[in-house]
Amino acid sequence: TTKIKDFSNLLIGMRTDTEADISNAVNAVNLALDNINNLNGEITRAMNAGQSTADLEDQRDLSVATVAKYINITTFKSGGVMSVLTSQGQSLVDNDVHKLFFSSSNILPASYYPGGGLSGLTIDSPSGTDIAQANLGGQLGTLFDLRDTTLPQYVTQIDEFSQRLAERFNNEGLKLFTDPSGNVPPNVSNVSPPLGYLGFSAQIQVNNSIVADPNLIRNGTTGNVELSGSNEVIRRISQFALGPYQNQQASGSTPILGIGALTTNLPLTTRNTVVGTVNIASYAPNLSTAPGLTLPGAFTLTIGGVPQTIDILATDTAADVVNTINGFFPGAASINSLGQLNLTASGVAPAATITIGDGPASPPAPNPPIGGAGIAALGLSFTSTLQPQPSFQVQVGTRAPVTISIAPADTSVELLAKLNAIPGLGQWLTASLNGANGLLLVPKDGGNLTITDGIGAPLAALGMTVSNIAPPPFAQNNLGPNSTLSTGLLGNSTLQDYINSLIGSQGEADNLNKAQQTQETSFLQTLDARNKNNSGVNIDQEMSDLIRIQSAYSAAAKMISASQKLFDDLLSALQ
Repeated sequence: TTKIKDFSNLLIGMRTDTEADISNAVNAVNLALDNINNLNGEITRAMNAGQSTADLEDQRDLSVATVAKYINITTFKSGGVMSVLTSQGQSLVDNDVHKLFFSSSNILPASYYPGGGLSGLTIDSPSGTDIAQANLGGQLGTLFDLRDTTLPQYVTQIDEFSQRLAERFNNEGLKLFTDPSGNVPPNVSNVSPPLGYLGFSAQIQVNNSIVADPNLIRNGTTGNVELSGSNEVIRRISQFALGPYQNQQASGSTPILGIGALTTNLPLTTRNTVVGTVNIASYAPNLSTAPGLTLPGAFTLTIGGVPQTIDILATDTAADVVNTINGFFPGAASINSLGQLNLTASGVAPAATITIGDGPASPPAPNPPIGGAGIAALGLSFTSTLQPQPSFQVQVGTRAPVTISIAPADTSVELLAKLNAIPGLGQWLTASLNGANGLLLVPKDGGNLTITDGIGAPLAALGMTVSNIAPPPFAQNNLGPNSTLSTGLLGNSTLQDYINSLIGSQGEADNLNKAQQTQETSFLQTLDARNKNNSGVNIDQEMSDLIRIQSAYSAAAKMISASQKLFDDLLSALQ
């Protein structure tokens, strides 16, 4: 958090420095414009007096070069007056000077231009034509671009990272990073500037509650205390807050709202089984040899609410009993590999409930009841075996799995209530209906979810599937203090990928600017040399020409002297 705040404050400080640099640049331009205007007058007066203006024009060219250093300009001469105009045609110097006006402001994270507390650049007066948003060029254009675009974009990038860092940790049940008030700024839509987390990177800190109680790092900050020694919170942070997914969820494709009892309408079929404890196939030659079993005799068997009397004759074998039962309840009876009598029933409750009772009193029944000893000889007992309820297991994270049973009368309302209230599950899980009115299970504190089908396969009937859910993406556009900036970075990123992209993007911009500066400096030097070659004075060449002219002058003087001597001699001779 210290490094994030240092970087954010550095960027804000650079914006403040840029504001001061703009003010200094405007002062330098205005001074140069004054010089140009004054020199225009001196040059005009010198020209009218027939005096040389070369030195004055050189001074004026230096002032023009100063203005051109800060903004793009065009110039033209009319007589002795040089007019200076911006690249958009606004006059800076004509027959008078038109100065630039700029007012320095206190830079805040929410400051922006225009309309956000920062000044533009006007001509003639503070209310004059604003040229700051025009293509100024030069150092002033770059300074305004730094103040209003580049540096705010960098602040926006680190604000975006800071908010998502705090949010993604908080989504996993650990509010580790907050503002000074202990809050995680919400991830709000850009309905109006400024954003709710604008400037958060300059305020981010470790939650004061965690500073006071470091155990919260293990227990989480949601109030649900983990078991002593649990690493569940740290595991969620490492795998989900720092990973590509914030949680898993289980979602059903089968609508369950308003369909009534789930066991009847899905349907959730279960299988009920009663297994005998005695090898009745070993009774030979028939069941009459079974100890305690007096034949003929009878017992009652009820499956699905339908009672039937099962008569056993003295000559019946185990296979005969199976056939008798299956005559009433097809497929319900069998002999397993251990010779034991098996009774099975399938269906929707209560169809699969199996009830065994003693035979009806005799008479009127043809055969007497077999009694407790007789039913025991068959490896059974007089009892009712209820159909097991459909069930499934839900496990949130690494905590113990919890079994959820669906009772015969349970509707979607009862199922949701169970899931949200069962101890050991309800505090970790939110159960609701999805958009298709199917069952939706979401871990409250993020992380993973494991569901396991059980009796009756209710998860299959509900159409439940587990999927990975990505966290809210990093915002990319409509950002910054006036909601006009873009981060220029990918939105669907992990925290590490995003900060790597941020560093890489700013590093690339730095390298590009250095290369461009080198290129432009070289280009400027080339143009300057070409200009000097065309309009400048070469001292060596001028000295050589001067010596040549002096020599020619001396030779011409001697020739004139000789000619004068000849004429003098000729005149003397004639006289």
